[in-house]
Amino acid sequence: MNYNHEAEERPKKNRKEIACCSWTTASGQIIPILFKMQDEEGLVRTFSKIHVNHSSKKLYAGIPSYEFDCDVLVNGLVVNVLLQYYPEDSRWTLSEIP
Repeated sequence: MNYNHEAEERPKKNRKEIACCSWTTASGQIIPILFKMQDEEGLVRTFSKIHVNHSSKKLYAGIPSYEFDCDVLVNGLVVNVLLQYYPEDSRWTLSEIP
């Protein structure tokens, strides 16, 4: 998978740092399995029902990332989110997609 050098970013809101557990295949494909994040009340919640709709490599301002357009089950509702992985500092973020 080559990096996509698109200058435009998808609209995002409420970007949050998350802890994510992922699987890497023998061919190097990254697949998010579950993630944990702190909610508004300070509780750490685990989300393990993740369906990856699409993934791609991105390069914004020279910073490589992997983007995962996902559907996540939250309180019985399916929510579309964008998970981003930054390999240079091993960091994951989550953003809502409006």
